[in-house]
This record gives sequence, C-alpha cells and structure tokens, in this order.
Amino acid sequence: FTSDRGGNPQIYRTQVGSRDQPKRVTFEGKYNARARVAPGQNHIAVVHGANGVYNIGLVDLRDGALVVLTDGRLDESPSFAPNGAMILYATQKSGRAVLAAVSRDGRFHQQLTSSSGDIREPAWSPYIE
Repeated sequence: FTSDRGGNPQIYRTQVGSRDQPKRVTFEGKYNARARVAPGQNHIAVVHGANGVYNIGLVDLRDGALVVLTDGRLDESPSFAPNGAMILYATQKSGRAVLAAVSRDGRFHQQLTSSSGDIREPAWSPYIE
C-alpha cells in the first residue's frame, strides 16, 4: 500500500491479519505509489516520481532495488501481463492519454495507438486456458 507516513508517498507491505508494523519497501526518490504485484510476487511495478517526472519502475522485493523502465514525463497506472513479462501503462503522447507497454527488463517499448479519445487505467485480464 502507499502511505506518506515517512513524509513522502512510499510503498509499504504487511501481512494480512498481522499485528506487526508495516515495512517500507521503497527508498529511492520522494514519490513511489500505485504498486502492482508481479506474478511470482518477487517484484512490484510502481509509479516513481522525481523532479516532476513520473515513470514506471520495477522494485525487487528481495533487496529493494529500483529500476526505472520508462522515460515519459507522466507515466502511470502499471498493470502486469498475466505471465509477468510485460507491463502495460498509461502515458501522454501529443497531449493525448495513450497506452504503452514495456518489457519487464526495460528493453522493449511499444506504444499502443488509438484513433480517437483518451485511454487510461489499463488492466490485463487473467490468463484463461
């Protein structure tokens, strides 16, 4: 979950039903929010903000390492593919809200075009056999 209990929005985790204090997960930057858990649960995608720019980052929950995957100015709403290989997110292009995808390792980037309208809040559907 996101909390500003430390002064800035950061990601914390806790066990459901536990009386232990939540543990902070993100430490890089002054803004980390909108966490989405990857399949396998060892990573989360976050919206990472620095200097007024918001990108999609990937946080390794085992060691807390953050890798910024995107380079837009206003990237938001990450959503993992069911297999965890891609992250779909909302961004801005020529003043319009569009969807884009980035591979989990950050090497592949693809904008998903739309002929009209603004598109936000992407969500992958579950994989169904």
